[in-house]
Amino acid sequence: MELVVRPMSPPKPTSTTVIKLDSGTHDFKIIGYSTSLGIGIGKYITSEMFTVGGHHWCLRYYPDGYEKNDQGEYISVFIESVDTSCSVKALFDIRLLDSVNESLSVDTPEVVKPHIFGAPSDTWGFYQFIRKKDLEGSDFLRDDCFTIRCKLVVVKDLSDVADGLDNASISQPD
Repeated sequence: MELVVRPMSPPKPTSTTVIKLDSGTHDFKIIGYSTSLGIGIGKYITSEMFTVGGHHWCLRYYPDGYEKNDQGEYISVFIESVDTSCSVKALFDIRLLDSVNESLSVDTPEVVKPHIFGAPSDTWGFYQFIRKKDLEGSDFLRDDCFTIRCKLVVVKDLSDVADGLDNASISQPD
C-alpha cells in the first residue's frame, strides 16, 4: 500500500463584512386633518422626536404639499435627521396606518435604497406621498384623523475584518 502525500494549499485569505443595523418604528398621528390644510405649500408640521440607531429623527408632514408645481394636490412626508453630526446611512419605509385593523397602505411609496443623511436637518422623503382626495376617500382617514407609520433602519457600523493573512505570503510575478 502506497501512501501519497499531497501538499496542502496555503490558506486562502477571506474577508468578512460586519453590518450592524438598528431599527425602530414611529407612528405620527394627525388629529384634525381638515384643520391642518391651508397652512401653505412648503409649510410643515413636525412629529415628536424619536431615536433610532443612537440618532434623533422626526417626520415632517406637509398638508399642502412641498412643491408649488403640485398645486396643493398632494400631501408630502419626509423624514428628518435632527442631530446628525456625521453621515448616517438609513433605509426607511413610510406608509399610512389603518388604526382599526393595523394594516398598512400598499399604494404609498416605499424606499428600498439607503439614504445617507449628512447634516442636521437633512431630509429625505416623498413629494407626492398621497393625493389629498385619495386620503379623504380612504379608510385611513377616520374621524378627521390619520396615522403615518415610519419604519427606519440605521446602518450603525460597517467594518472589514481580514482572516487568514497571518501565515500568507505574497509573491511577486516574474
